[in-house]
Amino acid sequence: MRFYLIIFLLLFSHLTHAQFNSRLNLESSYGFIIPHSPELRPFAQNNPYGFNLNFQMMGLSEKKWSACNCFHYLGLQLSHYNFSNREILGTASSLSGTFEPSIWRHPKWTFSVLTGMGVTYLDRVFNEKNNPDNVFFSSNLSFLLFLTPRLAYTLNEQIEASISLSYNHISNGGQRQPNKGINFPMLGFGISYYLKKDRLPQYFRLDLDKELSFFLEGGLTTRRSVEQEARRPTFSLVLGAVKPLSAINGIGGGIELNKDYSLSVNNSRLEALMPSPYIAHHFLFGRFDFSQRIGVYTQKPIGYVDNLFYQRYILKYRYFKNLSLGISLKAHGHVAENIDLRLGWAF
Repeated sequence: MRFYLIIFLLLFSHLTHAQFNSRLNLESSYGFIIPHSPELRPFAQNNPYGFNLNFQMMGLSEKKWSACNCFHYLGLQLSHYNFSNREILGTASSLSGTFEPSIWRHPKWTFSVLTGMGVTYLDRVFNEKNNPDNVFFSSNLSFLLFLTPRLAYTLNEQIEASISLSYNHISNGGQRQPNKGINFPMLGFGISYYLKKDRLPQYFRLDLDKELSFFLEGGLTTRRSVEQEARRPTFSLVLGAVKPLSAINGIGGGIELNKDYSLSVNNSRLEALMPSPYIAHHFLFGRFDFSQRIGVYTQKPIGYVDNLFYQRYILKYRYFKNLSLGISLKAHGHVAENIDLRLGWAF
């Protein structure tokens, strides 16, 4: 018992003297469901509601600042959403990692963008006999992705009030079908309580390198093969370029080669090779790069998808000067296809 007490006191002492701010944020939210395909329209009248509890820490050292050229929070979020249709859609309970950079600050006001990804448990999913109408998701364990612009007002030294508008997406990343995924924007009202709050130091933003740079990127995931009823690998290889335009914005483009071994072919595996040129927008926060790509298929197997275009959303973190790691979500319109891991090398 004494051993654990000593460990706790040492940890508490370290946290007390460390250079960081910490806070708890409790938020309630209310929204609607986007019916992105005809069979989902009956559910558009449902209004999801729920709450988020977020614990966040902001490093105040210059090293932490330089990671994204801004002050930012990293945290863990617990959330619970009720989709207002207990029998068919049920509820979602999630645990997510969050990243929230501060975009604009005023003595009383702060504008930030909270992003996150996590694992969610769905208590009502598709079942051919008992729940055939729920084509949103078919796996109890799925993924939650969200993007939340937030405006906060300081009430006193320890309390902030905030209003936010979030876009949330839940799907299983193509791990099991049906998997239409559910997209639900929500309006939120929250209160933040600071456990530790010091004055923010002043650092100067590094000069922006506006030169065009090139990178090589690989992606890997698996998808279920309909013919073999087993998971097969999906590989991506990207040659791209990015050019910063401002402190946080950039544009880019390139070509992605995607090889999906879960797709059926007639004569050769080359039929499942899909070359796709793309254009992209980049949010640049120091070592973080959140990009949104729109690609066009120049070739795809017969019966794959009807869409000519696809989107890919990528969050990467540059660990060293050239090496970056990240994740990406591929989607056709509002329908998510898969989530993969990304490894990149900048030239």
